[in-house]
Amino acid sequence: MDSPTTPMDRALRLHQQGRLREAFDQYQAILAAEPNHAAALHYSGVVLHQSGDHAGAVLRIRRAIAIDPAPPEPWANLAPALEALGQPDAAVDALQEAARRAPRDPQILGNLAASQLGVGRLAAAERSARAAIAVDSTFAVGWYNLALVLEPQGRLLEALDAASRAAAIAPDGVAHAGLLAQLQEALGEFGAARRTLEVALARHPMAAPLHSQLARVAERQGQLPAAMQAFERAHRLDPADGAALSQLLFLRKRTCDWHDLAALQARFRDGITARRPFLTPFSFLSDPSTRAEQRRCAEIWSARFPPAPAGPRRPLHEPRLRIGYLSADFHDHPTAVLTAGVFEAHDRRRFEIVGYSTGPDDGSALRARVAAAFDRFVDARELTAGALASRIRAEGIDILVDLKGHTLAGTLEVLAHRPAPIQVHWLGYPGTLGAPCVDYLIGDPVVTALDEAADYAEALIQLPDSYQSNDRSRAAAAPPPRAALRLPAEAVVLCCFNHAFKINPGVLDAWAEVLAAVPDAVLWLLARGDEDPAIGNLRREAAARGIAPERLVFATYRPTADYLALYRHADLFVDTWPYNAHTTASDALWMGCPVLTWRGSTFAGRVAASLLHAAGVPELVVPDRDAYVAEAVALARDPGRRAALRSRLEGPGRASPLFDVARFTRSLEAAFAEIAGQYRDGRREAVRIAPPAV
Repeated sequence: MDSPTTPMDRALRLHQQGRLREAFDQYQAILAAEPNHAAALHYSGVVLHQSGDHAGAVLRIRRAIAIDPAPPEPWANLAPALEALGQPDAAVDALQEAARRAPRDPQILGNLAASQLGVGRLAAAERSARAAIAVDSTFAVGWYNLALVLEPQGRLLEALDAASRAAAIAPDGVAHAGLLAQLQEALGEFGAARRTLEVALARHPMAAPLHSQLARVAERQGQLPAAMQAFERAHRLDPADGAALSQLLFLRKRTCDWHDLAALQARFRDGITARRPFLTPFSFLSDPSTRAEQRRCAEIWSARFPPAPAGPRRPLHEPRLRIGYLSADFHDHPTAVLTAGVFEAHDRRRFEIVGYSTGPDDGSALRARVAAAFDRFVDARELTAGALASRIRAEGIDILVDLKGHTLAGTLEVLAHRPAPIQVHWLGYPGTLGAPCVDYLIGDPVVTALDEAADYAEALIQLPDSYQSNDRSRAAAAPPPRAALRLPAEAVVLCCFNHAFKINPGVLDAWAEVLAAVPDAVLWLLARGDEDPAIGNLRREAAARGIAPERLVFATYRPTADYLALYRHADLFVDTWPYNAHTTASDALWMGCPVLTWRGSTFAGRVAASLLHAAGVPELVVPDRDAYVAEAVALARDPGRRAALRSRLEGPGRASPLFDVARFTRSLEAAFAEIAGQYRDGRREAVRIAPPAV
């Protein structure tokens, strides 16, 4: 046995002091004299792991175990080295051996729970975490891991209790406070979450993740200036945190606070070049960017959800293909407005239609309409991504159509499990998802030209008219008088009811030129409420461009029928770029309001052009920014032309392919039949659908 003054004792002391190089040399000297010294092999392996040589660490620790397999410590220390080598299942096995040898060691049991959780073994992880706290009820890590295990099972109240215990035992734990606040937020306890984070930040003011969490809570409370302030601190403390940068940039755009917009956009693009994670693809769509950059951003984001291995090919259903639609937006939401008619119009002789809803049931008439439109409607809110994927697979879906993409409450994690043999993205996200688990992207000849296919990870499906579906059921209320809307009685009303994040300095520059040339015109925009920070910011920006602030008039959010009625007072819808009007453009066209746009270079920047072509008014698509300004001025000065356009839109426009849901659905079904045929033939390639026969 080594005495306190032996070389091994000195090596361990150096190791404990963090003097890794000296400790390793001492271990090496011991091994030179005694090659089978198990402890020296074990702890020199630990030094190698700490120094980044994980493969060398595994070799040494395994040699130590082969010599003396009894102690639990080498098994426990083998696990993190295996984790670092990308062998999580082997790490679990090592920790299970350690726990078998030390069944009352809470640290080993806690680490085993974390490792089991990492490979998705929730039941086993829960047993291990509970075993750890059974041994030591004051072991904070055990309670913390138990909370982590309970949360993905939807057992939020139990998880909150466990996280509260962890935070009470170890109040200085940053991760403990963060998890507690996360669970409070998930339960809608925003005030409690904010207090938890503020107390933690008083102890740890340099903890960037806590500032990011505080920002998210403030955002959910509608306190956008406070949210931006917290994201700024998080980004300043950790410039490599792509999530904080993404959210700060998006909130700047959402509130039209542009004081550092260009600098933030440059950092975002630099982060994409450097392949930095957590840079949100959706935010990037409204920044100056190329299709190739958008693909790179999406691929970096999607890499968080590695696809499951491809399973055996299975036969598709005959003669009725089974189509699954997956979305969190089957409620009063623009996606449901656009798609409800398609679900109703599907040919039930050829297709069985199943809806999988991961979002709320808002009790609206639209929710009821959508649910009734499916052959089977599954409320999947309580299912984890893995459980939902298993259900979709068990129900034999042939083609799974994702309607979310990289938007809020996206369902890419479900698709990554590969629950259906053919997986398609449509409508929710105007760009490539950059994910190998998505086979096809539905577009049209305007938004997704086939000669640009290299900028999309998916094979392209081109529908003949527009990729956006619409029906003729939009109902508008009676419009209130202009005075009630704060509109001048005789003004030319230029409107843009896009979300504020789509407005940017270049767009406002162009609008200011139009307003300067047409002094009797006003610009009518949409705000989230009278206290929306975007109102003051946009009016200040307009004044800086020589436009009287009162010439910017703001309507607030309102029910759909009331919102549609606003277009009766709008003379011309002036579009944004690089992110166009999408649903708002088809809303305007349905209500007879002309939409002026110019064709951009990305999917998001071509949607309005696609809709205008399908509506039969392609002359409202101009080639560039200067032509846009000139045409806006010309139309604003020409009431006769505007009246003629409104007449065309309210007559032939409503009868056009843009609002023909039966025609659209036949085209979509032709695409489904084609990609099913490709699957049977073992191929995947671009699809171009011909216009359906009249």
